[in-house]
Amino acid sequence: MSEEILTLTSEHLDACANLLVQVFNKEPWNESWSFDSARTLLWEIFHTPGFVGFVFCDRKKLLQVDSKMLQAGQELLGFIAGYSEQSCNYRRFFLREICVRSDRQRQGIGKKLLRHLVETLSTMDINLIYLLTMKDGELKKFYTKNGFLDSPHMMLMLQQI
Repeated sequence: MSEEILTLTSEHLDACANLLVQVFNKEPWNESWSFDSARTLLWEIFHTPGFVGFVFCDRKKLLQVDSKMLQAGQELLGFIAGYSEQSCNYRRFFLREICVRSDRQRQGIGKKLLRHLVETLSTMDINLIYLLTMKDGELKKFYTKNGFLDSPHMMLMLQQI
């Protein structure tokens, strides 16, 4: 595979939205994203001050251009996106979305995207990455394996209205 990680631009939003729908409407999430809702979410993240995002592509010659293509010869396999924000005395990064095509998971793509993000953020004086994910299961294992820890000081609580 001839892979490359590119900066996520507005031209990638449609392909990323399609991928988000394909991945998160299946197990283990079983969500009900439409293309429009996924596109809106990604547009909002993209337009948040401090946005940082990347796409993971496989450069191979494809005969057909479809919604999974970024440009001729680039197939979208995953993306990562979020934004930096100021805390009391440091900058932190909220990792909003990471998405890898279902048939390409467990092949190191998510790890490579995270590593590239961390390398980029370390040059921006960002001291912390945080995220929200499912409490148990494979996702928690993935993030733990990639250096994330449960916070001893904070927890997420919800109230439905």
